[in-house]
Amino acid sequence: MKPDPADEIGRPAWGSGRSAWFDLPVSDLADAMSFYEGLLNWQYRLMENSPLPDYVMIEADGKLIGGLRKTSLFAKTREGPILYFTVEELDSKIIRAKELGAEIVGTTVDLGKERGRYQWIRDREGNLIGLWAPQ
Repeated sequence: MKPDPADEIGRPAWGSGRSAWFDLPVSDLADAMSFYEGLLNWQYRLMENSPLPDYVMIEADGKLIGGLRKTSLFAKTREGPILYFTVEELDSKIIRAKELGAEIVGTTVDLGKERGRYQWIRDREGNLIGLWAPQ
């Protein structure tokens, strides 16, 4: 895990209605970091002088995109927003997700008209996410 030099922080695409950042609530930070590193090749950074002791920022392709937050404040529910993460090849990531202990939710959805395909999974913390690939 690398420290967070301010000049290396990825900046989100600003604009009304766009997602700028996300936090995934987790009860076991180390386990969640291992799961997503294995599935999506995420790297992690600590925030310099962070007021959040159990928080890591997520780096993907050299950009900071969100964070993992250790907390017991959020009840585990089966409802909430679904975050979709881009993968190059969906079928191999579904297999990898299973290997890492994810629950596969439903069947793969082909959006047709060259809009790609996606698969929902539940990570080991119970968070529902989508994996999306262009083909």
